[in-house]
Parts: sequence; C-alpha cells; structure tokens
Amino acid sequence: MSGLVNIISLVIVLLGVAYFVIIERKGLGAVQLRQGPNKPTFIGLLLPVADGVKLLAKEWVVPIAANQVLFLAGPIFVFFFSYGLWLVYPVSHPILYFKLSALYFLCMSSVKVFGVIMCGWSSNCQYGLLGAMRAAAQSVSYEVGFSTLMLCPLLYLGSFELYELRSAGMFFIISCVEVFFMWFVSALAETNRTPFDFVEGESELVSGYMVEYGAFGFTLLVLAEYGSIMFISVITAVLFFSVLTGIYFFGDVLFTLVAVFISYIFIVVRGTLPRYRYDKLMDACWKVILPLAVAFFMVSMVVSL
Repeated sequence: MSGLVNIISLVIVLLGVAYFVIIERKGLGAVQLRQGPNKPTFIGLLLPVADGVKLLAKEWVVPIAANQVLFLAGPIFVFFFSYGLWLVYPVSHPILYFKLSALYFLCMSSVKVFGVIMCGWSSNCQYGLLGAMRAAAQSVSYEVGFSTLMLCPLLYLGSFELYELRSAGMFFIISCVEVFFMWFVSALAETNRTPFDFVEGESELVSGYMVEYGAFGFTLLVLAEYGSIMFISVITAVLFFSVLTGIYFFGDVLFTLVAVFISYIFIVVRGTLPRYRYDKLMDACWKVILPLAVAFFMVSMVVSL
C-alpha cells in the first residue's frame, strides 16, 4: 500500500512540475509583454502533455565518443536524488516520518551535483564538461552558506525534523529578514537560476552539461531541475513561514499556496534581473554570504541556549 502511495505522490509531483514549467513560460511572456505559449488547446494548458509526448517519442541518441554507461545513468542519477527529496514533504500525513529529515534534505541535495558532473564528463564534450564544472563549483561553494543558514532557524526548535518545525509555529522571518534574504540568494545559486544561471547562460557554454542530451535524458534533467526549485520553495515555507501553516487540513492548503508563491518568485527574478558576473558570484559567496551566515549562526546558537 505504501508503494502505491509513493507512486501516486510521484505522479502528482511530476504533473505539478510540468505545469510549473508552462506557468513559468506564461509568466515570462507577461513580463516581456508577449503572449507566451497559447496554441495547444485553451491558452496552451495542454502544452506540458504535448512537450512530454514529443520528447519521449524521440530517439535517445548517444554520442559515439561518450562513455555510454555513465551518459545514460547521469540523468537517472540526477532525477533520483531530486525526487527523493519529496519523501519528507512535511504535510499533516507524511509518506515517511523520521527525525533527521532536514539532514536528509541537505545530503540528497548535496549528492545531486555528482550526477551533474557525470552528465558533463561522460558526454566527452568540451562544452558539456565546462558547464558541469561551473555547476559543480557554484553548487559546492554556495552549499556551505546554504547549510549554515538553514541551521539558524533549526537551532530555535532543537530538532532536525521538518514536520516538527511546521507544527512549532515559528515565524522566524520577523526576527531575521537578513537570513531569509541570504537564504533565497543561496537558493537561486544552488538551483543555477537567474541571475546565477552560468551553467548554460553564456555563449561558450551553449546549453551547459545537458548540451548532448535529448529526448528522455533531457526530460529527466529538466524535471529534476524544476523539481528541486519547487522543493526548495517548500523548505523556505517551512523555515520562515510555518506560523501561517500549522499542522491541520487548511494549514496544509495554505502551506502549499505559500510554497507555490515562493516558486513564482523564482519566475519573477528570472524575468527581471540581469545575469551576474561569475567572479562576483564567487566573491559574494565567500566574502559576503558565508561570513554573515556564520555570524548569524553563532548569534542563533547563543539566543537558543
């Protein structure tokens, strides 16, 4: 029975991610004063279905020079670790309950970068390898500050369980808006989103680590990327807005709406901010965000005693 529930949950998450993609395209169209996708059915609502059928119907071509085993395994690896996060989705009746779900989130999101390196290196393409190295350097750099900032609100609760954090009814953002701002900037860098989309955002990178992928492999990589964005939005809602979303039925509905709204902020940021320079991205991480994150962590540790 639990296996069936997991499969149904995965299908729901996949549908949510598919429609998040079309909402992003429609939102960017509105920001840029254009229509966006509007041809398939009513205002393009069935575009995710059309795109999915088109991608899955194509042949998955493997380059002759590529390491075929790793080339095929890379997207599956990234997809597995991206959607493994949803096992600890903190609702009133969670699929899986254990006390270290926050550490589980950090571990799963950290390991995913190895799949990105696998995709770029195994394609035996200079553009793919360059994109993968940039993604790895960016993710590993911001992961330190990202994890430290996540520990700040957890210290007030004294637990690593996301479900307990929601039920505690904290409103941490009032006491420390700076932590929320730095957390969101780190989340943009962790997910390789604008204005930090250097993985595929410059002319010499073409399409980053997924440049040689098409059909089913490309589909898995896109679903993994947008699935990570949505789950980080969920974690943001848990850490900073849990007082609005207690553990009850309507609380679950409000919690979902807050997470969706945070996901929409990713779209607004992509449509409004210009791309940052790569050296400034690294300077912001090691010279600004990390020292401030450590300082806020020490303050939170003293206050929570």
